[in-house]
Amino acid sequence: MKKIIVLLSVLIIVAACTNKNEIPKPANPIAPDVMENILYDLALLQALKSYSPEKLAENSINTKTYIYQKYKIDSAQFAENDKYLATNIEEYKLLSERVTARLEKEKAKTDTILKKEDKKNSSKIKDSATETNEASKKIFQKLARRKAQNR
Repeated sequence: MKKIIVLLSVLIIVAACTNKNEIPKPANPIAPDVMENILYDLALLQALKSYSPEKLAENSINTKTYIYQKYKIDSAQFAENDKYLATNIEEYKLLSERVTARLEKEKAKTDTILKKEDKKNSSKIKDSATETNEASKKIFQKLARRKAQNR
């Protein structure tokens, strides 16, 4: 009798686990490419928020409100679409990979620009140092001439 109860319990648990609770498709779906853009912008804004929150505050930017206004959606629409998309793990994974690839591409571009600016600034510093040395030499030469004339 105990074996039957245990077997029935296991069958009920297995049946409950295999019963899909499918999320219905949203009434107002967001296109996958738009959803990718939204997730990309959210990632950028989140990075800005953790790196330099004062910039967001200075410009009175609320990240969520900004996204909702930019894409003309509301929080419920975004939540429904995100929840629905999350039920399809493979599609959500591909979407996340595309967003990550875009972020890495943008980071590489930014790194290249920063390296160029660093080189430019270091050459300006070298030029400035050279100019300072030359100006210093001229001043010392003038002082030496004056000293020689005064003797």
